[in-house]
Amino acid sequence: MGRLWHSFSDLAAVQRDGELVIDRGEGVHIFDEQGRRYLDATAALWYCNVGYGRAEIAEAAAAQMRRLAAYSTFGDLANRPALELAERVAGLAPMADPMVFLTSGGSDSIDTAAKLARRYWQLVGRPDRTLFVTRERAYHGMHIAGTSLAGIEANAAGYGTFVGDVIKVAWDSAEALREAIGLAGPDRVAAFFCEPVIGAGGVFAPLEGYLREVREICRETGVLFVADEVITGFGRTGDWFASRRFDLDPDLITCAKGITSGYLPMG
Repeated sequence: MGRLWHSFSDLAAVQRDGELVIDRGEGVHIFDEQGRRYLDATAALWYCNVGYGRAEIAEAAAAQMRRLAAYSTFGDLANRPALELAERVAGLAPMADPMVFLTSGGSDSIDTAAKLARRYWQLVGRPDRTLFVTRERAYHGMHIAGTSLAGIEANAAGYGTFVGDVIKVAWDSAEALREAIGLAGPDRVAAFFCEPVIGAGGVFAPLEGYLREVREICRETGVLFVADEVITGFGRTGDWFASRRFDLDPDLITCAKGITSGYLPMG
């Protein structure tokens, strides 16, 4: 093992046993440096939705980089690809009159959603609504907010408290959500973060009726519903968004991964 610090790994085991170095990809297959072929059933880290080696994507990216590699969208500045992408994503999103905020990836999107939720309540004169509700088994990235929202204990252990005011409920019980909001007080809860299909926590599809019930609970109590579609977005559940498949009508959607199929980082 060289100087690469592998995420989510036993570094001692990697040091002892070595690394599996992936050299190239074609369609749904990847190849290691010895030329062995593998069916990549996880699409790398659930992101290569359109497959590897798509020459047309590489050519489009290269052409844009030659023209304008990147430019800020702060203030009144814009660039044509950002404008066009925002329109395209807004047209696909299962929301009424959505706005699109671009980020560098899924964890960044979760942090942004958490900030937007709290800021919203402050702006409408309800600054006491600061609590977030998350679920056991939940994975919402590894930035500050996502670590605080972690429903996988190992992902949060050892860091102390980054974002306080987080309540954790059972992943499969709508009644647990209702009770938690009731105990905390609906006027204190800002948002409920929910993966339509739990990903890193074990790949658990929602129980029949669960998503419909938790969405209705959020409507009844005024709690913002944040659909974390970093994994499920862009076709993974058979629709552009799982929120459409399950008729969620969320207040906020986070996405990443499949939006670029990993060819570039974006959320």
